[in-house]
Amino acid sequence: MDLTGVLKAKVCLVGEAAVGKTSLIRRYVEDAFDDRYISTLGSKVSLKRIWLTSKKDPNRQLEVQLSLWDLIGERSYLESLHQEYLRGAQGLIAVCDVTRYSSFEALDHWISAALRVAGDVPVALVVNKMDLKDQVMVLYDEAEPELKAAKYNGFATWASAKSGEHVNDVFGRITLGIVRKIAAADA
Repeated sequence: MDLTGVLKAKVCLVGEAAVGKTSLIRRYVEDAFDDRYISTLGSKVSLKRIWLTSKKDPNRQLEVQLSLWDLIGERSYLESLHQEYLRGAQGLIAVCDVTRYSSFEALDHWISAALRVAGDVPVALVVNKMDLKDQVMVLYDEAEPELKAAKYNGFATWASAKSGEHVNDVFGRITLGIVRKIAAADA
């Protein structure tokens, strides 16, 4: 694949309500955070443009226009509304909350349902709200998120939309995964 020009990529964020999907997108796109909880109704789409530079030739750049889809955290929509939103997704970010282990357990349901529609796409598993890790009894084993992500050939990371820690890394890694997948398909 020629690493020049423009690539448009759709990434969907899934997970239970109130895990911080909207906050992660807002931190990434606007570098902002708001403590108020506002429930996402249906979906919300945000756009972010990034540029990838070739390691071999720094003069070659690929502009990636990310379309970030924030999906409502209600599992009842997985068999209907979400199917339309997930169609055409090239990457998936599954989000859970460090303070609610049940949101982590629910990720298998979210990821498998999303992959049935989107197909074999890069997957990131994000344990959000790591800024609260010292304030709660964490039920997560440190390796557990990575093990779950590996089931889907993805990666896992702990992040904080509030502090911004690891947020850019998540979106950067999923973008690279998408570009590599497209490059491999073109080869």
